[in-house]
Amino acid sequence: MVARSPRPAVQVRASARISMRLKASKAAAATTATKAETSKSKSKATAKEAVTPVVAAVKSRSKVVKTKAPPKRRTKAKTPEEESADEASTDEKSDVEPTAVTTTTTTTTTTTTVISGTVPSDDLHPGIAHLLAVNPNLASIIARHTCDIFPSPSSTPSEDPINPFHALCSGIIAQQVSGAAARSIKARFIALFNDTDTFPTPAEILKMDIPTLRTAGLSQRKAEYISGLADQFNSGELTNDMLLADSDEAVTEKLLKVRGLGLWSVQMFLLFSLKRTDVFATGDLGIQRGMAILAGRDINKLKKAAKDSTGGKKWKYMTEEDMLRLSEQYRPYRSVLSWYLWRLADTDVEVMRKK
Repeated sequence: MVARSPRPAVQVRASARISMRLKASKAAAATTATKAETSKSKSKATAKEAVTPVVAAVKSRSKVVKTKAPPKRRTKAKTPEEESADEASTDEKSDVEPTAVTTTTTTTTTTTTVISGTVPSDDLHPGIAHLLAVNPNLASIIARHTCDIFPSPSSTPSEDPINPFHALCSGIIAQQVSGAAARSIKARFIALFNDTDTFPTPAEILKMDIPTLRTAGLSQRKAEYISGLADQFNSGELTNDMLLADSDEAVTEKLLKVRGLGLWSVQMFLLFSLKRTDVFATGDLGIQRGMAILAGRDINKLKKAAKDSTGGKKWKYMTEEDMLRLSEQYRPYRSVLSWYLWRLADTDVEVMRKK
């Protein structure tokens, strides 16, 4: 029997030791790896914890900056207009108001004063004072337009004396023609008698025949009207003194008997020439229109025909009955009222006065 060699046993023990060493090495390596991984995780966590406060601080600082930082300013140069705007903005914070604002404030105050009717009363014609007392809303139109037919007591009186005969002749010349045509005809009419711009007397007119009078531009009827008026003054049936002294009713009655003079012509003579204060021409279209405006009516929507209760006559804006009723409170200064009714109606009063 052959004896076995002892080496294999030694080899087994050696292999076992090697295997144990390998296992121990692997375990150590695994432990090391685990420790390394743990250490790495801890490092990351630590790093994250370290970074977080910084980020938070940055974010917090960013919020503070956004809250407290002033608005962004433009870096480009400003134009002169922009600089002026900046200066105006700065002026608004100043205690001293700009001139423009002061002017506007003054104007507003003045307008309010006028509308409220507090027009200075120490130098007003009594008629204007009466109108303001009856209707303070007229203060605005009164403040804008001076009534030079009835001036204030302190104004300088007209140097031209009132000559009723001249005024009546001028009224006849001006009928149914424009203001410019009336002035031209009147100048040529005077030139027939003299070159000194002096209106002829009734006697001088009677010495000139109708055809010659017509050469001034007068129609046949107007030449006859003026000649007939001159005859009544020359005979003494009418006189300047009589017309200046008589009442409105007496003057109207006498003049309506003269050929060529209707009610409207007589009323305009009373108002513009004799300066009578209570003339109210209901047949005048401008007076009708102004009265409708004063009464608060929409003149653009009014019907053309409005029959009055007494005669069936047609009135474009208001009936005569309504006009007389509404005007009653303005007595005895309806001439002054008429002046401002014409202004409300945009009537060219200068044309009527200068004819």
